[in-house]
Amino acid sequence: MHPIFPTDSGGNIKMKPIGYVKVPDNGPQIRGMAEIEAEIIINGDGVKCLDGIEEFSHILVVYWLDRIKAYRETCHPQDKEEVPLLGLLATR
Repeated sequence: MHPIFPTDSGGNIKMKPIGYVKVPDNGPQIRGMAEIEAEIIINGDGVKCLDGIEEFSHILVVYWLDRIKAYRETCHPQDKEEVPLLGLLATR
């Protein structure tokens, strides 16, 4: 059993966050999201996971969409009706 991703008796993965992504208070806008600088905060339990990371140019960040008010397959980004409907994952 993996210490960060243990499974229950049904084989379902139980996730334990090791940190979070912090974005500016004004958050990403529809245009210019590449210009938004976010900070990844690693909790004390997850710091050891970073050993040797300075040797790499990229990392993959897996995140949970915990701020979604209600699940829907498509939505207007930031609930702006003037922006075309997109698939939920295309807005993140």
